[in-house]
This record gives sequence, C-alpha cells and structure tokens, in this order.
Amino acid sequence: MNNIKSKIIMLGLVGVMLTACTDSFLDTSSKTTLNSTSFYKTQAQADYAVVGCYEMYQRTVSSGSWPSVFQAVETMSDDCLGGGGPDDRSDRLMDRFDVSYKPDEQNLFSGLWTDYYKGIYNCNLLINSLDGIDWKTDTDRKVVESEARALRAIMYFDLVRMFENVPLLTAPSSDVVPQAEPDSVYKLVVNDLRFCAQNMPEDQYTDKEKNLGRITKYAAEGMLARVYLFYDGVYNDNQFKEMPGNLTKAEALGYCEDVIAKAKAENLFSLEEEFADLWPAACTERTSPETGKKTTYKETSNELMLVMKFNNDQTWNNKNYNGNRFIVNLGMRNVSSYAPYGNGWGACPVTPYAQSLFDADDQRGTATVIDCRAVTNDNGKKAYDEQIATDCMDYTGYVNKKYCPLIFTDGTSIPASEATVDGANMQTSQDQDWVLMRYADVLLMAAELGSPNAMEYFNEVRQRAYAGATDHNLQSAPTRQQIWDERRKEFMGEGIRYWDLRRQGIDAFVTAQLAQATTNGLVSGSSIDVYNNTVKDENIKSTYIESNIRSKRGFWQIPTSEINMSGGVYKQNAGW
Repeated sequence: MNNIKSKIIMLGLVGVMLTACTDSFLDTSSKTTLNSTSFYKTQAQADYAVVGCYEMYQRTVSSGSWPSVFQAVETMSDDCLGGGGPDDRSDRLMDRFDVSYKPDEQNLFSGLWTDYYKGIYNCNLLINSLDGIDWKTDTDRKVVESEARALRAIMYFDLVRMFENVPLLTAPSSDVVPQAEPDSVYKLVVNDLRFCAQNMPEDQYTDKEKNLGRITKYAAEGMLARVYLFYDGVYNDNQFKEMPGNLTKAEALGYCEDVIAKAKAENLFSLEEEFADLWPAACTERTSPETGKKTTYKETSNELMLVMKFNNDQTWNNKNYNGNRFIVNLGMRNVSSYAPYGNGWGACPVTPYAQSLFDADDQRGTATVIDCRAVTNDNGKKAYDEQIATDCMDYTGYVNKKYCPLIFTDGTSIPASEATVDGANMQTSQDQDWVLMRYADVLLMAAELGSPNAMEYFNEVRQRAYAGATDHNLQSAPTRQQIWDERRKEFMGEGIRYWDLRRQGIDAFVTAQLAQATTNGLVSGSSIDVYNNTVKDENIKSTYIESNIRSKRGFWQIPTSEINMSGGVYKQNAGW
C-alpha cells in the first residue's frame, strides 16, 4: 500500500461524514456538526475535504452498490456476455438490453445513481466554500479547486453518458430540479476539466510513488480528449465539430500533444515494456502461502495517468469502504483450485470472437484473457471441464484476466491474506486499482484526432503489443477504423470498449451487440455454444433482439425510485 492510498483512506473518512445515507440522493445535507457553516474555513480543512471528494468517488465502486460502472459497461459491451448464475438475471438483462429477463427490476442502477450524486454533493460543497477559506497562497487554492472540479467533471461525465438526462446540481442542495439538457452537463464537464488543465501546476502530484490516484494536469488533459471524442461520436456523427464548452478538435488534440511532449521530454509517461506487468493476474505466479506472492506487477507504472485506488483493509464490519468491490464478480465461478486465478461469481465471460481478435504473437492476448480450457489444477483437471458441470450461465470458458482476483494454491485470497485487519475476506478486501487512463490511450486518441504523428503514435502502441517487433507496424497514417480496432484489443476488459462502441454510431453499436454471440462477429454468423447451468446452449445468438437494443440508444434505465421521489419531475429514458 503506497502513501497516497493510506492518505485517501484516513482523510476520506471525514468526507464520508459529510454525506449521510438518506431516502433520496438529493437529500444529502450533513447530519453531523461538520457542515458548510462550521467546516471548510482553513486550508487544512480544505485539504481534508478534497480527499473526501476522492473517497466518495471511490465509493461508486467500493460501497458495494451493484452493479458497479465497470461491471455494467463490460457486461453491456460486445466483448462480454452477462454470465453469473441462474439467479443473476440482471446480468442477462444488461447484456441483452432486455427487461423481460427481470421485469420487476425497476431500480437496477439506483445504487450507482445515489453514490455518484453523493460524490458530486461533496465536490459542490467544497467548490462553493472556496471563497470563505483562508488560503496560504493562490496556488494552494488552485490545486484544491482543480481537484474538486475535475472529480465533479468525471462523475458528471459518467452520469451523462450512462443516463443522458440527469439533474445538474452545481451547489450542495436538496432541491429537486428537472433533468438538464445533455449539452448543459457536457459544458460543465468541459469547463471543470479545462480549469484543472489550465490551473493545476505542471509538477503537482506527478510523483506516482506518492501520489498515484490524485488528479494531475495531464489526467485532466487526457479526459478532455476522451470527452470530446465521445460527444463527437454520439451527437455529431464523428464530424469533429465543436462541442458544448467550446471544446474543439484542435484543442482536444492539443491536450493530447501536450501530454505526449511532456512524456518524451521528461519521461513523465511511457508505455510499460511488458504489457502483462500492468495487470496482477497476468504477471503473478502460482504459489503457496508459505512461498508468498511472486509478481512483477507495476502498481505505479509510468504508463498510468489516472487510477481509482483501493485497499485490502475493508471487512464486513469496519465500514472503511476501501476495497475493489467489482473484481470479485469477475472471478472464476464455483472453483477455487486454479491459482493464481481466484474465485468469484463468473460475470462478464469474454466472448469467443473477442478472444480470437488477438494474433498469436500479440502479448496482449494472454495478458487480457484466461482460457479456462488451458488452465489445469494440481489434479490435472481443466477449469473449463469443471465449470461446465456447474451452474455457470453464458459460460464461454474465457475470463477477464486484467481484473481477476488472486489466490494461493490452497484457495485463500492473496489480498485478504496480506491485510493487516481482522476479518479481511475475498469479497471486500480486494485491493487492485482500477486503471482509468493509460498513456496508450492518449497516444491513440491523438492519432484519432489527426495528429501529424498519428502513424508514430499508433505504431508505438502496436510495437509494444508485439514485444518490440516491427512486423505489424503501419507504413502510413492509420484510418479511424484501424484505430478503433486497435483500441478494442489494447483496452479489452478495462471498461472502455462500451463507450468506444457507443461513439461509433447507433447502427454500428446495434450491429456489434447483435453479433457478439456469433463465431465470426457478424450478424449473419453462426451462434456460439455456451453452457447455461450445465446445459449446452447452441442458439444464444437468438436472444439478442434488435428492437431491445436500438430503442435504448445505449442509455440506461433511470431508477424508478428516483422518478417517484421526484414527484414525476424526472422522466424515464426511451426503451425502458
């Protein structure tokens, strides 16, 4: 556990105190004596408060609300099926966009909605207190304001691309306000991120050993490019038009080029030489508790630009809310003897077509996907053969390796065994960080935005994928389709593909969703075989229905409970 992770845990508890659980996310006023009139007066208090903003953003995953954004977007992408067990019908609902799998599920995303607005409340409270704080220097204020506004922007960006029509609150308030026009939300997102990019000192938090997890100027610049490309794809048909907040293609590219220039001039960022070293399960050996963990995992890799931090000290009783609560859902269902790959609930099985996209000499393939047909235990039994005899659903035999829990050969959880608190366990004590942005992403976004160095940037990513070999390098600038295809392989299993697919247009989105369960990734292709509760299903392709997918446009169900509590002010999204 590094220093910043400890600091976020300790200081973040203050932020949690400011946001009591209530009947509605809008009713989030403090129930303690630490409130906007007695807190946020000194710079020390502001420093505590900004870490409380990080804490509440972390709780969009670590509070245990199901599904997390990560699991939802992986399930809803064309790289994964729903999975889980027979009772996990909401997994299939999300994967097929089909409410008939669980017609009574009216509040599927209510936990996410609530957690995000609590995080936004904390940011708004701090932002609206800035003028009343006694700052030591103007730079100190700019750092805190940059962090709070960037975190608010990231949370609103998630909300608007999840639900499209969301209330826009810029002050701590319990008022019910109508859902804002998406452009208004995007304008706030752009302005907040731009403030951080322009005001955060260049060297602030760039020491990853101490500060990984904190917002930097360069993370904000990368996020601005991501916001631009998503909006341009979903709303402007990828025409590179100006978007709300007056963010242009040229400005978005400029932010990427600034990151790349800083990386090359000062080695601030670089691609990790061994792709597998970015992911614990991809580079951790099979060992016993007596031997101890053996890994080459680079938690503070120079490639990482922004991560959500987690810790292994959360239990069912201490309410620290610091553990990675989505990762256990992706673990191997009903088995615990295939170390180092840990057990879990079997959600998000990777599709055979997605797994087939990797060339044999592309090191990303074996670092991204676990092939259960090739994984054996001490008794020589294959994980695939054991699992098809259990209650796994949508089972393909392919598992996300990037976010797979780790176990020793005796089946015990590695993170739980390393915890220093009593009661650590495999469900709450997972500590792998969620990588939100890597340097590779900036390189590919710059190429997509039309950098004159597009071929160079693209080939940097591809050359690393092929362990330094240049055989697969392009000899001319990549097309947009080539970049999209490369992004799919580079970021598979990281919670990015769904958003990338959404911005390729509604027709491409629908086609990919309909074709995810075919052998060749085409709508006309043959159905893959999966196992559902020990029974082979040879026609899963037929369960993907175009009208269910197209009608929703990729946006999610607004919780009915929130619509009801608003007195009907909020309106449900189309298709739900």
